[in-house]
Amino acid sequence: MEEPRTKRPIFTPVVLLLLTFSLIGNVFLYTRNLQNAQTDRVDQGTEILQSAQTAKAFLAEAEKQAAAMAGAADAAGRMAAKSSLLASYRNASSVTEFIREAEDVNGKPFPAAKRSAADFMDQTLASLQAIGNHEGPLTDGEKAYLASLVQIYQACQKEMSAFQQDAINQEQALIILVNKDWQPIAGKLLEQMNASADLSFKG
Repeated sequence: MEEPRTKRPIFTPVVLLLLTFSLIGNVFLYTRNLQNAQTDRVDQGTEILQSAQTAKAFLAEAEKQAAAMAGAADAAGRMAAKSSLLASYRNASSVTEFIREAEDVNGKPFPAAKRSAADFMDQTLASLQAIGNHEGPLTDGEKAYLASLVQIYQACQKEMSAFQQDAINQEQALIILVNKDWQPIAGKLLEQMNASADLSFKG
């Protein structure tokens, strides 16, 4: 007599199938999180490199045009240099960004200073807008202010010259986040912008 067939339980295969899908889903989510974290790090490193590069260019142009403004032979030349100098301040925020990125990577702000990088830019820009808006040569006070500003720009450029990572790519973006050498550069840059007691042009 033929024995009745026993039904094969379907519970075990279903559980194994669900566990497999769950494992695949977890691996997918984990991989995506890793990719997102990598992308975020590359973006942050790229911002550091770009802000440093732009800050260097701004400081060089600002020094050049401030010196040209101070040494212009006539009002027309002075106003042309002034126009270029004021235009260069469109990139002044890169200095502030570079310092902020250094503080973020370092995990703490630099020691409190009497003025932030943004304050420095605002004060010097306001003063430059007020200088040289007249016929004839610059006054002694205007010349003195421009000379002091040129010195500050030069000092800031000297500090920024220590930042040698000029290439902007994924590899360098990741390297800069683990490189501790560049963060003190930002701190010294802030110190230079606080070296002068007063940045307001008095006329």
